[in-house]
Amino acid sequence: MFITRGTRHDRDDLREFYEKEQWSPEGVDVTSGTAFLARDGRIVGALRLLEIDPQTIVVDDVLVASDRRGAGIGAQIMQAAMNSRGGTLYLCCHEERLRFYGDLGFGEVDPESLPPAVLEYFKKQGDYPSRPDHVHFFLKAR
Repeated sequence: MFITRGTRHDRDDLREFYEKEQWSPEGVDVTSGTAFLARDGRIVGALRLLEIDPQTIVVDDVLVASDRRGAGIGAQIMQAAMNSRGGTLYLCCHEERLRFYGDLGFGEVDPESLPPAVLEYFKKQGDYPSRPDHVHFFLKAR
């Protein structure tokens, strides 16, 4: 397996990956941000980094293929992406992912303390405010 930055030539494969994994493909804009791809012949993991403001980056659409989860691919692709950029990283996740991201150096933050551009991004994505039946946690690293 190897990890690379995605290019415009990877967009169809990335769309297909998100669709196959039923990851809200209509809500994922594979043309924005910088994609990082884990490949083992096919894409087995992906994420996107979006620079919202200078040195303010949102980590979005982190996904590992359902048949490859638990093999450390998510941590490897996150580390590659985190090592590629400076600045402060933000993301939102569900409760079951808090430990995973915590192990990578992310800590929980109150959404009201997020930079306005980041909060606006999460609002636009439908992640904030959380619904009582679908709670999101907001995290920051660096």
